[in-house]
Amino acid sequence: MALSGGRDSVALLHAARDAAARLGATVVALHVHHGLQAEADAWDAFCATLCGEWGVPFHTERVQVSALGGEGIEAAARRARYDALGRMCRAAGARVLMFAHHRDDQVETVLLRLFRGAGVAGLAGMPAMRALDAAGDVQLLRPWIDMPRAEIDAYCARHALRWIEDPSNTDTRYARNALRAHLPALVAAFSGLQENVVQAAAHIAQAADMLDAMTQHDLAPLVRAGRDGDTYGELDLPGLRALPPARADAVLRTWLRDLGAQPPSTARLADMRRQLIDHDGGEPAIAHDGLVLHRFRDRVLACRPPLAAVPDVFAFAWQEAAEVAVPDWRGVLRFTRDDTFGVPEAVLRAPMRVTPRAGGERIVLRPGGPARALKQAYQEAGVPAWRRECLPLLWAGEALVLAAGLGQHRRWPDAAPAPRWRVEWVPDRLENRPGATP
Repeated sequence: MALSGGRDSVALLHAARDAAARLGATVVALHVHHGLQAEADAWDAFCATLCGEWGVPFHTERVQVSALGGEGIEAAARRARYDALGRMCRAAGARVLMFAHHRDDQVETVLLRLFRGAGVAGLAGMPAMRALDAAGDVQLLRPWIDMPRAEIDAYCARHALRWIEDPSNTDTRYARNALRAHLPALVAAFSGLQENVVQAAAHIAQAADMLDAMTQHDLAPLVRAGRDGDTYGELDLPGLRALPPARADAVLRTWLRDLGAQPPSTARLADMRRQLIDHDGGEPAIAHDGLVLHRFRDRVLACRPPLAAVPDVFAFAWQEAAEVAVPDWRGVLRFTRDDTFGVPEAVLRAPMRVTPRAGGERIVLRPGGPARALKQAYQEAGVPAWRRECLPLLWAGEALVLAAGLGQHRRWPDAAPAPRWRVEWVPDRLENRPGATP
């Protein structure tokens, strides 16, 4: 379970430890050291000492909190925390991660999202259980989400628990703390406010589930896996355009969510629709949360960002290695014995180098076929212009051996002597992007 050292997480660890002892289960405590407060080392030490006294295995990880574009420090810390907790869960073999969120936290969350103009999914509040991230192998559980804070206070008093106080919890520069300072007056003015907010969130969650089911029905026939080493996923553009605008927006938002990206704002989503769906001209490239969205022919593509700069020439001597990693180009050269269609080994003994295109190169893509300009070959193969800058060429001496994205040069005569080797470019595997749902 997640252990910050505060009152709520200490109380949940105490209760979980006792329950696990009765059930024969194992509880481990996971602490994230953000380094944002002067007391962070002391909090880490407190959690370690507490777990030592209670006989609970303790894991901790230090993280660097770096805000992405348009992201506040709270959101950046939350993102770093969830990423670290996912890593620690997998290292510890944990399949359920418990958080100590309670009913008062739920009320604050729903109201904050309302004030920020959240949509249906946001106003549904925090679910009692969901997948931690896009990998889906760890479930996040909030067993106390329906419990009032007062009951946790009473539990702590009964068991004489001790915890640490985060001084930032009273800093009203943070939105949640500012709201929390005003809640007592709101509760006094509106009878049953907390119960009603929780009930409204439950109704909205039901509506969100129904909308999500309808959107998934719209999305299913439109979505495809990426067809190359730089694409996370694709959407069928004609099918997207056939949907009413509101449903097309929902499909686009859900697709991005399923790829692990943060949901776009209303204005951002409108810009995506305008550039990607409503218009045909140009070659839009819309950066969003670690993705770049492109329109190409009849598809919307979600790609990883391009190389920051064209890499330097990578020179090497091949010594019958099965693979040669070329990390600057985000891929691997694979060599497989193939005496029928491979490159003669004598050619591969020349000094080898991986380079960007310089212009004027020509390639033969089938035995006996014509030599054609790389630009023409890439166009015929349906490789978008923006991808070509990230695709290297492999040379042996002055002979072109391979063009990534197209394949091996087939200039070698069938009668060339063995041994011969088939050469392939294998892009680095795209990992599942971690889910961004809070």
